[in-house]
Amino acid sequence: MKTNWRGLIADDEPVLRRHLSTLLADIWPELEIVAMAADGNDAWQYILDTAPDVAFLDVRMPGQDGLDLARRFEELERPPLVVFVTAFDQHAVEAFESEAVDYLLKPVEEERLTKAVERLRDRLAARNASEDVGDMQRLRRLLSELLPQAGQGGCERLQWIKAGQGDHVHMLSVDDVDYFLAESKYTTIHSQNRDYLIRTSIAQLERQLDPNAFWRIHRACIVRVDRVARVERDFAGRLFVVLQDDKRRLPVSRSRQNLFRQM
Repeated sequence: MKTNWRGLIADDEPVLRRHLSTLLADIWPELEIVAMAADGNDAWQYILDTAPDVAFLDVRMPGQDGLDLARRFEELERPPLVVFVTAFDQHAVEAFESEAVDYLLKPVEEERLTKAVERLRDRLAARNASEDVGDMQRLRRLLSELLPQAGQGGCERLQWIKAGQGDHVHMLSVDDVDYFLAESKYTTIHSQNRDYLIRTSIAQLERQLDPNAFWRIHRACIVRVDRVARVERDFAGRLFVVLQDDKRRLPVSRSRQNLFRQM
């Protein structure tokens, strides 16, 4: 029976990557961390190159987020077991309970990680070809709960959003939204000169918004294209979009600057 296992950690926060790696070295010395990635795209390449048995995936990270990355595991002959790492509160991770796919809340605690490792050890010890199919089915079931319409060729386009402002919940028309901005555990919606809060991630919003109307200009920001007044470049070559109504300047990441080459 195999006793040495290979693991991957994908998280855009270096401190959290190192923290998780250090805890795992103490709790699970038989697990070799063969790769650590700062975004989903690098993580996918590492997975192809190193074929880890276990993948610890941050739910929110640049490139492909952890949920998107896990969906791609169906392409693999032997997908790794997945443990999601998330800053969401308990209510947001209820879908993980009683599932074979485990989760860890940030900051990762040693006691909780120990329980996850015990589950992984048991699963790996008993794993065979038939169970690989079961793992993927459980992962697909979990993703379908987190991402409605997953695996069905896309998501239904958003038309209305329930958003909080103080003690009130508002129904916002997507047509009135100027931009979405991810901040800590929340995403801010700027609409008609007011700010509202939701817990939906930028990555999930991007999947549900019309790509012809909304552009993701940064890992943490999506803007409505017809709200952009102009594009400016500063002395360092950084690009910013300026919105029509409040003249706010929002940074454009280098990887997204090609969106504005014809503007």
